Amino acid sequence: MSDSSKPDGPHPLLPNPTIADEDHPMSIRVGVIGCGMIARFHFSGLEKAKATVRWICDLKAENTAAWVGTGARVTTDWREVVADPQVDAVVVATVSRLHKEICLAAIAAGKAVICEKTLTENAEDSWEVVSRAEAAGVPFFTSYMKRWFEAAQQAKRLLPSLGRIVSTHVRSHQPWGDTWTGALPAREPGAPASAAPSHLVSTYGGGMLVMGGSHVIDLTLYLLGRPTRLFALQYIPGDRDFDLHVSALLETPTDGTISYEALASPLSRTGFLRDGWDEQIEITGTGGKLTLLTPLWSHVEQKTALLIHDDEASGQRHEYRYGVDSPFDRAIGAFVADIAAGTQTAQSRITGYEVDQVIASMVASARSGQRVVIPWRG
Repeated sequence: MSDSSKPDGPHPLLPNPTIADEDHPMSIRVGVIGCGMIARFHFSGLEKAKATVRWICDLKAENTAAWVGTGARVTTDWREVVADPQVDAVVVATVSRLHKEICLAAIAAGKAVICEKTLTENAEDSWEVVSRAEAAGVPFFTSYMKRWFEAAQQAKRLLPSLGRIVSTHVRSHQPWGDTWTGALPAREPGAPASAAPSHLVSTYGGGMLVMGGSHVIDLTLYLLGRPTRLFALQYIPGDRDFDLHVSALLETPTDGTISYEALASPLSRTGFLRDGWDEQIEITGTGGKLTLLTPLWSHVEQKTALLIHDDEASGQRHEYRYGVDSPFDRAIGAFVADIAAGTQTAQSRITGYEVDQVIASMVASARSGQRVVIPWRG
């Protein structure tokens, strides 16, 4: 599970804004708001894309210490970053509850935005954000990076060869340790159960569905498009305010039913790399089957995704294995190219809203015990 509030060892060295190649065709000036653990992947991508980092913003000095002296300005107030006319784009990598306010301010200031997932804490707020970005005409990206694995993009290209799709299974089993017997506290230490949300909810907006399951929802939408209806079940232990398990059946207009599961797994040796990370999408059609397996999100600098294609016509199985190539770097490189060109080709502005709408519909179905029609907008 990701944690944008804590550093994770040394960050890659930022390019010094005073010596960065300002004439590079993809050079843009960026402010990074939120410098916890997830930010290191954004910094890596920005460096490779030849972006100039003008501002570093975080409330915690230990999170910005690595960049003191690099030439980037350091602040604890994100408003300084947004107000700077020399900033072309902002990266929003704060806790989720702050995303809406920062994104709306950046859009109003005419900045392009790269925002960490989930976009906001609910579908209504996410729709407001992406609608403002559409109206302003500024590039806006929600950083769902798994669609940028080469294996995922090859799966997209191979989908037509499957013919009619008859079955899809999506699962994300993530190693959360001993969560099922109380390893994660229900609330902040020392707080009564009714007084404050848990660390997971206050930081990420939820448990397994939001933190882990959102990425495979995006992959499913990327590959198969929007489902129309769904029925979901969500397990939230009685002493907690976050879920450990979510399962759902999603109906699509043309591609049958999708079986979805997100699990906070207690196992540490499962998955295709035997590291406890067991995440895959399996799509079966009349002409074959695709199986996409992804690695632990924080290990993408050492591991990569695998695609298996079973072709019915030839009777052959093809395995697509790629060298390590961080999907964060690939995604941010594409985003930066669009921002530099003033275009929106790498990803739709409404990507983050679409994921949040599926999440909201799953929660609504689980609470009501009924199948729901997904109230799509846009």
